Amino acid sequence: MPRSTVPVVLMVLTALLSACEPAGNAAASSTKPVHCTVVVDGPEKPDNAQRIVGRVRFRCAKPGAQKLAIKLRLEQRTSGGSWKTVASKSFSLSGAQTVAAELKYQSREVAIGCKTGTFRTVVDWTRTSRGDTESDNLVSGSMKDPCKSLFGD
Repeated sequence: MPRSTVPVVLMVLTALLSACEPAGNAAASSTKPVHCTVVVDGPEKPDNAQRIVGRVRFRCAKPGAQKLAIKLRLEQRTSGGSWKTVASKSFSLSGAQTVAAELKYQSREVAIGCKTGTFRTVVDWTRTSRGDTESDNLVSGSMKDPCKSLFGD
């Protein structure tokens, strides 16, 4: 290997082996709010289960949010085209409960027994951290008859 590439290789290896956590979020004394990522998953039927599940996945940087409030709803489209909540759960999480391992997520779910129709998952969430509040509303794509097999069995 030419001598000029050795320093470049060492710099790349150092960057790859160093922690991926932003230094500003890791310090407990930081004044920056903790960043959280929240993702909504569309309704699905888990293998061998007779239910429809709506799921939210989330992760916050260490040390976690002071509070992460999540309202998770499974909605069904009515014959008139509007959406009706058929199942709902609320979660209030804080600190380590909001943190996940690198490239992983925490998750929560809401479920109902199998039935026909078109469904979607809706999430309202609010994160409070170091005097800052962030919130959003997320809506998944819709899924028609999630319990029905694609292969007609």
